[in-house]
Amino acid sequence: MPKFASGDQDYDSARGWDPIAENVARLKAEALKKDPRAFAPPPEMLYVREAQYYIGSGIEDGVTAQLFGPFWLRDETAILFAPPGVGKSVLATQIAESVARGVPLAPFADSGAPKVGPMRVLYIDFELSRWQFTQRYSVVGENQSDLLTPYQFSPNFLRAEMYWNGRLIDGYEDYTDMLFEDIGNRVNEAQADVLIVDNVTFLTRGSTANATLAFRLMDRLRDLKRSSDISVMLVAHTPKRRRPGLLTENDLQGSIDLAKVADSVFALGQSRRGSDLRYLKHIKCRTGQIQHGTDNCAVYRLTKFDLAKALKTGEETAAENFLGLEFVEFGDEIDHVELTEMLPKDPRRMPRHAPEVAETARSMFAEGKNLAEIARELAIGKSTAQRYVNKV
Repeated sequence: MPKFASGDQDYDSARGWDPIAENVARLKAEALKKDPRAFAPPPEMLYVREAQYYIGSGIEDGVTAQLFGPFWLRDETAILFAPPGVGKSVLATQIAESVARGVPLAPFADSGAPKVGPMRVLYIDFELSRWQFTQRYSVVGENQSDLLTPYQFSPNFLRAEMYWNGRLIDGYEDYTDMLFEDIGNRVNEAQADVLIVDNVTFLTRGSTANATLAFRLMDRLRDLKRSSDISVMLVAHTPKRRRPGLLTENDLQGSIDLAKVADSVFALGQSRRGSDLRYLKHIKCRTGQIQHGTDNCAVYRLTKFDLAKALKTGEETAAENFLGLEFVEFGDEIDHVELTEMLPKDPRRMPRHAPEVAETARSMFAEGKNLAEIARELAIGKSTAQRYVNKV
């Protein structure tokens, strides 16, 4: 065999080269780029079992514990909304302190539902400054400038404020992407069981009225809830100019997608019966029948009081240093809202609480009309009609 002038070593670099394999690799790369799905493993996203399997698992877990009566249960994503200035942040903080101490708020302390012990709560406060927060939870001195006897929050209550410098870190999609990354890290660092965000509009630089943004927010929250095994409550507004009448999920500011994805939605309304009165209405509940809807709202009084005493925490220093909501009674929403644009012009429909209304209700009942008919014709709640009929 003849020798080449350059020697056999010139062919050493070609040893192991397989032109067929090289072509196969090139064609595969081209096909993968053109149709990556054809080379991907099948997705595994659904967990399929017989329906009775889930019932059995649920029976073992038992009834879900309440964080705030039937309005918010453990492992749920809830939304609390209200018009500006009504007290939604006040209620949210009160709920957070109750959960942190493991002591239910009135009137749900003796509901018979499963209770939870003290839980770690992370409250992200985008609304109040540090000074405003301190003023709410202290006694204001007689000179209106000194803050005395500050309320002693549970050590399980963790509060966060925003201090972002406005810069977007490389590698993150946007403000929301950065914020959720930070929230997830803080939840894990704090070993939090519960997350409360006040309020939801600060989770994005865009508008929550945008359906795409709203769905993205709720999707990120759902992922965070599952990965960190936490319960979530969002605080939200109603539009600045809402129509008079009963509160519904349509009054929630932003896209209706916020309410669609939530497990529970409840609203705090201003009562026309007094500047200090509020009513709480359950609007959406995935877990069962709504107990506190239009006919059975929880009525509260906004005031500073001794929450430590109300929760029976054994605090040595007792003082009215907690701005919160004291439970008053259960009642009809229709007795608390402005209905001037809703009431038909019917002379039989008189002002609420007028003695003539009760007398008319009793007359109609004597004529054979039922409570539903009486309530509809007099524009009062059904339970109010019941009280009027039974009143001697």
